[in-house]
Amino acid sequence: MRKLLLLAVFAFAGIMAMAQQDPKAKSILENVTKTTQSYTSIQASFDYVMENKEEGIFEENKGNILMKGDNYQLKLPLLGLEIYCNGSNVWTYMKDANEVSITTLDEDSGEMMNPSKLFTIYEEGFNYKFVEETADIYVIDLFPQTNSIEYSKIRIQVDKKQMLIKKAEMGGQEGNNYIVKVNDLKTNVPAEDSAFVFDKSKHPGVEVIDLR
Repeated sequence: MRKLLLLAVFAFAGIMAMAQQDPKAKSILENVTKTTQSYTSIQASFDYVMENKEEGIFEENKGNILMKGDNYQLKLPLLGLEIYCNGSNVWTYMKDANEVSITTLDEDSGEMMNPSKLFTIYEEGFNYKFVEETADIYVIDLFPQTNSIEYSKIRIQVDKKQMLIKKAEMGGQEGNNYIVKVNDLKTNVPAEDSAFVFDKSKHPGVEVIDLR
């Protein structure tokens, strides 16, 4: 058993070293970053799946995201969930409860499966390894550099034409797996700063929980 454990450790270390030194993956992701930063804003619709096979859980939702720099507006209509971030504060609105909680960006949990992070998920805390390419996409695996990241591996697909991430599959360490797939994407759409702040006047009677 001890030998098997040591072999597993060395195998994993080898994968990490390979991922860290993979020049093709690095070049592709640098181009993705350059492309993403070249747009003033990004708007997309997406499918969002959470699955836990051991627990027999399969949840599928659709959503919309609007991003402008560090600001984003995220809506998951089937869950009655809306999230607004203006780069410093985060508003999380639950329609069924007519309740909004406010946190600072640093205090916000910022879960990795948050679809707003899809286009930049690889930028911090990961090593990466090129897997394959087809006529339309590149496939790259991301490996966490520390145990603080809740995923054992993330596989992303990069659209060759747009040079943007179109899909991410996140394998959770506790059996929860997430998939985010972009269906429709537009760039440089008009986006006023007010779009990234929760508007209390549009939600009569809303309960505000300020956790800042």
